[in-house]
Amino acid sequence: MRINNSLKNIFVSILGQLILIFLGFVSRKVFLDSLGIEYLGINGLLTNVISLLALVESGIGASIVFFLYKPLAEKDTPKIIALVQLYKKAYIIIVIIITILSIGLYPFLEKLININEIDLSFSIIYFLFVAKNIIYYLNAHRVALINADQKEYILARINIIFQVITTVAKILVLIETQNFIFYLTIELIIYIIQTVYNGMVVERKYSYLKTNVKYSINKEEKAGLIKNIKALFLHNIGGFVLLGTDNILISAFIGIATVGIYSNYTMIIGQLNSLLSPILNGIGASVGNLIATENTEKRYAVFKTVYLVNFWVYSISTIFLFNLLEPFINWWLGKGLLLDKYILIILLINFYLTGMRSSIFTFKAKGGIFVQDKYIPLIGAFINLILSIVFVRIFGLFGIFLGTTISTLSVFWIGPRLVYRNIFNKHVTPYFIKYIYYFLLTIIMCYITNYICSNLLTENTLLTLVLRGTVCLFIANSFYLIIFYRSEEFIYIKDIFLSNLSSIKKKFKSVRC
Repeated sequence: MRINNSLKNIFVSILGQLILIFLGFVSRKVFLDSLGIEYLGINGLLTNVISLLALVESGIGASIVFFLYKPLAEKDTPKIIALVQLYKKAYIIIVIIITILSIGLYPFLEKLININEIDLSFSIIYFLFVAKNIIYYLNAHRVALINADQKEYILARINIIFQVITTVAKILVLIETQNFIFYLTIELIIYIIQTVYNGMVVERKYSYLKTNVKYSINKEEKAGLIKNIKALFLHNIGGFVLLGTDNILISAFIGIATVGIYSNYTMIIGQLNSLLSPILNGIGASVGNLIATENTEKRYAVFKTVYLVNFWVYSISTIFLFNLLEPFINWWLGKGLLLDKYILIILLINFYLTGMRSSIFTFKAKGGIFVQDKYIPLIGAFINLILSIVFVRIFGLFGIFLGTTISTLSVFWIGPRLVYRNIFNKHVTPYFIKYIYYFLLTIIMCYITNYICSNLLTENTLLTLVLRGTVCLFIANSFYLIIFYRSEEFIYIKDIFLSNLSSIKKKFKSVRC
């Protein structure tokens, strides 16, 4: 059942993301043609600011989701209702706090942007961003329940439809009006409808949530919950400073137009990431169930398999981006919107380092390891902020991303050590040996594929891009298949695939009969 749910989550998410990626690139092209690079920079900056406000959430969602795994597995309805009711109360308070903070933060934002160069009301633009953020929290308690129950694919189907409608509507608004406020307003209206509909779907599936009876969790559980929330708050602050302040620093030290150019890179990387994330996120809830019900050897066997999948998808993606990202931007948006080549390299290093944490962080989060390293993200955040501010004055834009790389490397070893000790009861050395091995394979494949693409596929056409992508995918996947085909992890993946393929065939035959 865990595997079937994971495959459903992965398939639905990837299919949806493919549709949205195509529409996203069309939308970005229309956005640039209609509004220009400055508004693209403002969009990126305010997205970071909203991420800053989201720190108020303090990890409540992740913590309560963790506590939901066991009662869902045991069908303990009173406990489920108690946690969801607590979640709902917490987010009402969060909405109030975010609203107050949003008003207080606004005057400081004007110092980051030359408002005189913008002909639309920055105030309206800012608070439209804030409104969408607040609406998300009004439905978060329902979404948390369905995610913890491994049924997120149900909402994923609905969200795909709404996001397609939203993107198409925004494209039409831009073509007709060239107005950023109208663009954000139509997005907000559709998002409100989507949120209400999703809430109705969850309440129909979990009808026991519709009760006037008040439930509560015991003191020990509440103490554990609060302890995790405090730890996650520190994790969220550290994570934001480490990965979420780039646009703010670029705007403050370099300029809002550079934020716009950089956002094209982050959009492509982000779109690819959104395509990859379901592969690991799709098994997230299953990992929570696995940890709650299986022994350490079973957990470790599954982790090694997830680790290989984690490497495979992010290594191939890094190779793919290294060879196609800049040629694609030139073909897609035209020349003159590229950053320095060294910036591309440092961005891809950060992309790979962040992506390779997915497997270990999935087990860490689903295993409830929040408190043991609660101060580590703050240390990493402090290193990142100081180094980025110092390096930006020396190396310019490259320095901001170099600070992120150094800070990530300085603390990344803590998470694996905790997971190996607390979940697998093993020493962490094999993890790092394999990590280095995986990294070297990625560098080798980047060099080989880039040598072929740079010498044989130099034209800037759609056909050349397709051929470049084919070379990257074929050579890298073939190489990894030869290396890992006989490995324990790959055999495990193959067995899962074949067993589920057999199950699908049986269902298909029964339907035909």
